[in-house]
Amino acid sequence: MNLHTCIQTSLEIVLMGIIFFTNAVTSVRPRMDNDVHNVTVIEGHEAILPCVVNNLGRHQVIWQDKWKTVLTLNDRRIIDDERFKVDNPRDGHWNLHFDKVKYGDQGLFICQINTDPPLIQTVILSVIVPPRILSEPNENTLIFREGEKVTLTCNATGMPKPTVTWYRKSSVKGEPTDSESCTPFPRIGTAGEILNIYNITRHCGGVYECEADNGVTPIATKATTVKVKFPPEVKVASDTISQAIGKDTILECTVTGYPHGEAFWEFGFKRLFTSEKYMSEASSYIEEEQKLSIYLTIKNIQSSDFGEYFCFASNDMGHARDKMVLEEYKEKKKTTPALISTTSSYHYLNSRANQPHNQIKEISPYKSKGRTGVSLEKNELINGQSDKRKLPTSRPEASLQILGHNTGQKSQLLWTFYITLSIIWFTLIYQNCLNV
Repeated sequence: MNLHTCIQTSLEIVLMGIIFFTNAVTSVRPRMDNDVHNVTVIEGHEAILPCVVNNLGRHQVIWQDKWKTVLTLNDRRIIDDERFKVDNPRDGHWNLHFDKVKYGDQGLFICQINTDPPLIQTVILSVIVPPRILSEPNENTLIFREGEKVTLTCNATGMPKPTVTWYRKSSVKGEPTDSESCTPFPRIGTAGEILNIYNITRHCGGVYECEADNGVTPIATKATTVKVKFPPEVKVASDTISQAIGKDTILECTVTGYPHGEAFWEFGFKRLFTSEKYMSEASSYIEEEQKLSIYLTIKNIQSSDFGEYFCFASNDMGHARDKMVLEEYKEKKKTTPALISTTSSYHYLNSRANQPHNQIKEISPYKSKGRTGVSLEKNELINGQSDKRKLPTSRPEASLQILGHNTGQKSQLLWTFYITLSIIWFTLIYQNCLNV
């Protein structure tokens, strides 16, 4: 075999190998996952639909939506919607990306290869929607008259359908808790999109908030301020106040009502305005808009300023007043009771010894707090004058009594004693003489 023949034979063998290899490669069918993929995304976010192809070869990949519209061909976008694009991060991956997903985008998507028959991979896109609450104009603040029926509405949308819960923040301190719809506890209930308040009272005012939740963040809320109109109530700080002449004083009253109308102080049924004599002021409560304090300063009080003052308030629901009396303050004088000393009591008793019998009376003992002393009758005399005071004694547990004896009785006793002593003395002398 010459050189030319050898070279020709070798080329034929190589060419036959190339043809055989090419036919072998092109004869391998592409493969893809036949499982159905489910993708869930929140509305407004980006969605990524997977598609993995093996042995694509000379074939092409297309994406279609639920209406069989071709979205992409290989890595090129076919439709005008710029939200769609194909991401081919590595060989075999033909993921479909599109952002700002809408609720209407959900449904069936197909990744297809143009084989015969075509190979397809199905992806089901689900779009969930955060809750939303539809508001109407002029719905942020609602005003009702006391006793009316109130209906609050919370129209909530979302996917899945949200659950509505009502909450309330009271604007009144110390409100009663006997009504479920007016309880100060924040949660009212899960009654649905409509909340009814029957026979509303002043204690039911405040901010009502509905909350819509379907498990998709963020939670939607809507606040409605409810105000209740009712006639005013007036309460003075004190029924009576005292002040000295020439001083200043301040009268105070609290007005509770809505809306606030006129509120002022009266004297002699005449309204008092700010002047050199009076200063009228009003102060509102930040946390309790239904309350208002009215102050009246009276300067340099004179006798003509004493009397009845009225705090008056009115609005379109009614009026009310309350009374406060201003009276003169007089300082009470302190009195110190007179005391009779022990020495004086002895002088008193000694002086009584020289009084006539008809002016001397028995002094009865008395006891007070463990002590015994001497008490005098109403008509007893001290230094010739009547006195009602009790006399203390310097000797505890001692009882005194003055017996009614005159001077003649004393002399008779002395004579009896003298005669008895003389008889005893005479008898002793006589017996002594007999012994001698």
